[in-house]
Amino acid sequence: MKNTILTLFVAIFSSLSLQAQEFKLGLKAGMNFSKIKFDKDVLESSNNAGYLAGVWFRLGGNSFHIQPEAYFTTKNASVQAPKESAPTELIKGDMKFSNIDVPILLGTKFPVGPLKLKLQAGPLFSFVIDQEASFKDNIVSTYDDALKSYKDKFAAVVAGTGLDIGNFAVDLRYEYGLGNISKTETAGKQTLNLWTVSIGYSLF
Repeated sequence: MKNTILTLFVAIFSSLSLQAQEFKLGLKAGMNFSKIKFDKDVLESSNNAGYLAGVWFRLGGNSFHIQPEAYFTTKNASVQAPKESAPTELIKGDMKFSNIDVPILLGTKFPVGPLKLKLQAGPLFSFVIDQEASFKDNIVSTYDDALKSYKDKFAAVVAGTGLDIGNFAVDLRYEYGLGNISKTETAGKQTLNLWTVSIGYSLF
């Protein structure tokens, strides 16, 4: 496994060294729309809006680049019991995670007139610094642990597209959560999935 990872990094940096280099450092901000997916039908979730703000840098050229980022983000979701399975008021509330997210994206760009179209994908590592749940007082005991005990680190895969317009960048991405974000499986496996829309500005 270590040899495979080392080979991948060698291939990436070899590719970067063979093309004209571009280095950019910038700021970004945007919104996300997230929901928790349950693999059992005992609970359901609906999209809530959150926000993000942070920094990014890019190294590479038109054919290939690597773009690590780091930003503060809130990820919110409403959780309730399905109406047909239990009275909604027994489990109803909002989840809010405050995280530091670190995606490491690989991408390519295509000229579209004066614009540059981007395609990017890669892993994302999310570190929880705070979490809140408005339903903690009215939750039924069966799901008490499942909706209180969340892990402090998440992982996801991110893919998306965007446009570079001069020093500005507009991005649309989908984040697919990996693994169970809860420490228990009382409510089944829980994954956090979201859409993100952001605007960035390159400082140089």
